[in-house]
Amino acid sequence: MRIMKQLKIKEKRQRFQQTRGFTVFESLLVLTITCSFIILFETNFRQTVHIIRGELFVLEFENKLKHQQSQAITRAEVRKISTTNNVISLNGEVLLVPKETIFSDFDITFNPNGNIQSIKRAKIVVQLPYHDNQTITYQLQLGSGLYKKTTS
Repeated sequence: MRIMKQLKIKEKRQRFQQTRGFTVFESLLVLTITCSFIILFETNFRQTVHIIRGELFVLEFENKLKHQQSQAITRAEVRKISTTNNVISLNGEVLLVPKETIFSDFDITFNPNGNIQSIKRAKIVVQLPYHDNQTITYQLQLGSGLYKKTTS
């Protein structure tokens, strides 16, 4: 009986000694490779986020422009939209422009019938610096309130 216990203890010790873990070098190597992949994908992800933020804000701006025109028609009142120093003003309401977009200065007034009133600056230029400096131009058509959008 005593011999059996000693054999079992000896067998457990041998199993414990055979189980080996990773060395410090192997652990550091795996950690280095993992971190380099994370850093590589993080920069691409960040660039993609900036591009998407810029495009989403441009779409939001288009909706605000159409909304101002429809409000002018519905309420039969003059509505204004303008930009100075990358801050969009909608009838006194301020809309901050994110760093992903750069707007040219403009001042547009919609008549109560929805037509554009002012002849000055009937062109809006938006630059997207994170999207290969893409430029979006809105050429507003006087008298109709419509615009032609071109990208370059």
